Amino acid sequence: MKIAIVSPVMVPVPPLKYGGIERIVDELARGLAKRKHKVTVFCAGDSTIEGENLFRVESSPYSTKECLEENRAWEIRQLLSVLSRQREFDVIHFNYEPIVCRLNIDGVNINLLDFFATPLALTFHNTTYIPEHIKYYRKTESLHRHNMIFISENQRQPVSFFPRSQVIYNALPLEQFPFEDKKEDYLLFLGRIANFKGILEAIEVAKKTKIPLKIVAKIDRVDQKFYKKEVEAHIDGKLIQYMGEADFAGKVEYFKKARCLLFPILWEEPFGLVMTEALACGTPVIAFRRGSVPEIIQDGINGYIVDTVDEMVDAIGKLKNISSLNCRKSVEERFSLERMVKEYENLFSKLASK
Repeated sequence: MKIAIVSPVMVPVPPLKYGGIERIVDELARGLAKRKHKVTVFCAGDSTIEGENLFRVESSPYSTKECLEENRAWEIRQLLSVLSRQREFDVIHFNYEPIVCRLNIDGVNINLLDFFATPLALTFHNTTYIPEHIKYYRKTESLHRHNMIFISENQRQPVSFFPRSQVIYNALPLEQFPFEDKKEDYLLFLGRIANFKGILEAIEVAKKTKIPLKIVAKIDRVDQKFYKKEVEAHIDGKLIQYMGEADFAGKVEYFKKARCLLFPILWEEPFGLVMTEALACGTPVIAFRRGSVPEIIQDGINGYIVDTVDEMVDAIGKLKNISSLNCRKSVEERFSLERMVKEYENLFSKLASK
């Protein structure tokens, strides 16, 4: 098949540091190319993805994550570029939500997806719990002919009215996450410093247990005020340590050695790739019961699902009951890259044959 994969223009493919969507795009594209499909990736201009059967189209001159005012213009240019070349492909796979493709021209709402004749699949990577979006998706029946992919059942739930939808879980290249059963005595918070990610709750857990917390996270421009006002004063370099943002190799080292990953999310996280990354390294996860957590964490087997900070503190005392091998096995069985690529390939094949 000739497959187009459309990635957001904000982060390069593969990402240098933070970028869960772009890492999935990279692995999916490479996996499909290895299966002899011709794959073209529309992505940020500073992307480096390439290889046999793998082609790159630069949709912007650079990634625009820190240039938010420019994002929309480049998104529209990217959409128009894909639209103009659609006949080159058997299937087009978008890695952003249909609402991104909505335009308002002189008070009239149109969706650029309506102009595609080539079969489309769209993977939702972000939250679906936005009332305005739900209302738009429900009433815009032209979108109901497309194939919607969700990365967890929890994410699909608010928009389950789409007639063509399925769940395909994200996955990991397991060989890049070496197993380690010898742990050091620190807790880990990894991802992004933002209120809804539960950073303050993680700090509270560390203070109550007196176990050092390593914070390995980026601070987006929109979160800098929150960091300065709410987080920075807690950083003492001893009990609460801010390690900055790590590259991939550095991130894996933190995962391997941590006593556990804390995941005290305060929102409906669509997937939470960091949970599977920690588990792949044999590190258990203690997470709040939100979003996809119950679909990834098997309570008492590869970690614990809790509802409060105090329950998270109690769960740390029970980590001795969790086998590192069970953590690794849970990812091997359910979140392997081979499984994800095969599920996408099966879907794309069905669409291309119509």
